[in-house]
Amino acid sequence: MRNLLGRSLHQSYFVVAMCVGIVVGVVLGLVFRINFFASPVWIGFAVGLMVLAYFRPKLIFIVIALIAGMVLAFFRVSSELAGENYIRQFYGQEVLITGTVDGDPETDESGTKIKLTNLKFGGEGVAASGNIYISARYNDDAARADTITVRGKLAEGFGTYAGYMYKPNIEKILKPEPGDWVLMIRNWFSERVKGLVPEPQVNLGLSYLLGMKAGLPDDLSENLRTVGLVHIVVASGAHLSILVEISRKIFGKLSRFAGLLFSVLFVVFFMAMVGWTPSIMRAGIMTILTLLAWYVGRKFAPWRIILIVAAGTLLVNPMFIINLGWLLSFASFAGIMILGPRLTKFFYGEKKPGFVAEIIITTLAATLMTLPIILYYYGTVSLISVVANLLILPTLPYAMGLVFLSGAVVGVPFLETAVGWLATKLLDFHIAVVEFFGGMKSFLIEIEPYQTWVFLIYFVIFVPLVIGLIRQKMVKLREENYQLF
Repeated sequence: MRNLLGRSLHQSYFVVAMCVGIVVGVVLGLVFRINFFASPVWIGFAVGLMVLAYFRPKLIFIVIALIAGMVLAFFRVSSELAGENYIRQFYGQEVLITGTVDGDPETDESGTKIKLTNLKFGGEGVAASGNIYISARYNDDAARADTITVRGKLAEGFGTYAGYMYKPNIEKILKPEPGDWVLMIRNWFSERVKGLVPEPQVNLGLSYLLGMKAGLPDDLSENLRTVGLVHIVVASGAHLSILVEISRKIFGKLSRFAGLLFSVLFVVFFMAMVGWTPSIMRAGIMTILTLLAWYVGRKFAPWRIILIVAAGTLLVNPMFIINLGWLLSFASFAGIMILGPRLTKFFYGEKKPGFVAEIIITTLAATLMTLPIILYYYGTVSLISVVANLLILPTLPYAMGLVFLSGAVVGVPFLETAVGWLATKLLDFHIAVVEFFGGMKSFLIEIEPYQTWVFLIYFVIFVPLVIGLIRQKMVKLREENYQLF
């Protein structure tokens, strides 16, 4: 029994050390622009270190696993930087680029915004890793997963984009064959909803249900950001948790396995409809891991799941670590799963808080964890975001449900009118809340964006948290020692 326990702890520490190494390696690789690990030989070296670490009985295996994770991260970062360096040589030049449309193009009065990945440069089609951002003239033909060819002057990129093009000529658009059937289903369903729910209510409702936030009016998007509600229109863990809860209640009555199977299928289908954005990848992987833990009857520490998923997604794309959606997604989840229970215990002890109190604590925890990131990127934060969340979050599942029913009951006399009316009125309420609190500028805190000192807020959050955990461990050890003697 002791050997089994020891092996289990060994495996646990091995995974944690590997994941820490990956996260630290990505940060160091991007900060110091480490680009000499691009050879695939380093993958073999990292695998060798992993094998060595896994079978080492002494604690030195933690150090070896940590180094193996860092080497893997350096390899991925070096590959991305190599692609970025290749793209840099074309800055200021007119160039022909072919790529795949990543996510839904966003169209407004200034034109159509397109993100391109899987890039190929020139007529010979030289492949390069990375992605570019295109601000094109109005174009309603381009869609997610299309392959398009553009010609224009390439400028320096921003954020996670290696390059930027302004008003290039779109020379060719190739639709995938046989086509993205998930996207077709989504577009077909959204058109049915639009037949019953007017704008801008339908735009907000479809952003809830399908992650289609491209159609949101600019003033509504700005107010959502101002009052700290932008997370409700970014398909993430909250939306998936609603779907999973509904699935488990319906199919869980058949069997535990049926509840797991259909929940996972719903999660994967929802991710495919929304698109493989950093935030939905994080939410989807975490949701599936949580479902598997529920099925086998095991509990995993939230920080461990966060660390594993962070490392896994960073191996997919190291640039996620500077992606705002990825950062906010992890920060809010960490706030809900780690900080939230601590705040609950601080205010309520062993008692269970009421429904309203639980929403307030959850919102406060997520707000505190995302505060430094929002201040850094936007320079603004609302003091009344908790109130706005308290008014909207309890009714979010009903809004999603009514929007779904609006598309499902099209053609059914009387029922379609009733459901469409209910959906419109509930979305009217959401818009009214957003506009009311968005107009209260006196509650805004504004600073200059990109101030690194804002991340010191995490020390204020985590120092008391760590001290509390240490004290809790010490009390537990004293109780165990007392019971022994």
